[in-house]
Amino acid sequence: MRFLPYNPDQACLLPPSVRDVLGERHLCIFLHEVVERLDLRAFEQDYEEEGRPAYAPALLVKVWLYAYALGVTSCRRLEQRVREDLGFRDLAGGAQPDFWTLNAFRQRHPKALNDLFTPVVELARQAGLGRLGHVAIDSTRVKANASPDRVDSVKKLRAERAKIRRQIRRWQQACNAEDPNEAPGLELAQQECARLQQRLAQIPQRLEELKKSGLERRSRTDPDSRFLKTRQGFVLGYTVTVAASEDHLIVAQQVTQETTDNAALLPMIEAVKQCGGETPPQVSADSGFFALDPLQELEKRGVDAYVPDSNLARVLNRGGR
Repeated sequence: MRFLPYNPDQACLLPPSVRDVLGERHLCIFLHEVVERLDLRAFEQDYEEEGRPAYAPALLVKVWLYAYALGVTSCRRLEQRVREDLGFRDLAGGAQPDFWTLNAFRQRHPKALNDLFTPVVELARQAGLGRLGHVAIDSTRVKANASPDRVDSVKKLRAERAKIRRQIRRWQQACNAEDPNEAPGLELAQQECARLQQRLAQIPQRLEELKKSGLERRSRTDPDSRFLKTRQGFVLGYTVTVAASEDHLIVAQQVTQETTDNAALLPMIEAVKQCGGETPPQVSADSGFFALDPLQELEKRGVDAYVPDSNLARVLNRGGR
């Protein structure tokens, strides 16, 4: 016989044990063992005895941790992977939660999921899967869930105030010219005037809040977000900084409003020490993190920092011109 037996209609397409195929050191096997050792009461206490039984929090935590490790963030894509991917199917125990369930769990437990970050890193290091070594630090800008057009500025607020006053005058004129026999139309005009008066009364408060923030433009839907410069222009959002170990394990992360990275180097080293249990011996970052005071402090702590001078980097990029 020249070929191995092939029978796609056989009753069992998967092995009795997934570990026979994936191996004992596969990531999904590690995540399964880690989550089984974690305290998941923060997830379980949000559920009550009444109603339809829900998927076990351990199942959804394992699936989401594995998804993030593989760069899968879409709930619809994750639903498909749970049906098709052997690692996901093993973590789900054969269950197939739909994307509504996956998304609802992530939105329901944002803090509890975030709090799993440190214990997972600690367990990975204890298992010998992570070595701090030479730590790399980088940042990116992440868009906020807010429209960049719905922002307050002094110019926009003054223009809005003038527009509202014009609208009020028009409705007041409509009220004065309204035929007394047309009561419904008169009532509508009065209601619109009252609504506009309420909006007008909010303008001084919004101006005061804008002044206190010290910003030229402030988002109305997400006041904590900031306009940050990127290569494609300005984006309304946040600065996300991560530190990765020599084994490509994320050992620290932070989300800030900072427009530059100059002051982020030392806080990230402290975060790495807190999560990893020790100060990294070497650190690399791009020229955006360059600042003399933090580098001198790292030198005192015995940390070799490889951060290029921003001025020197500019010269090198331009070929010395």
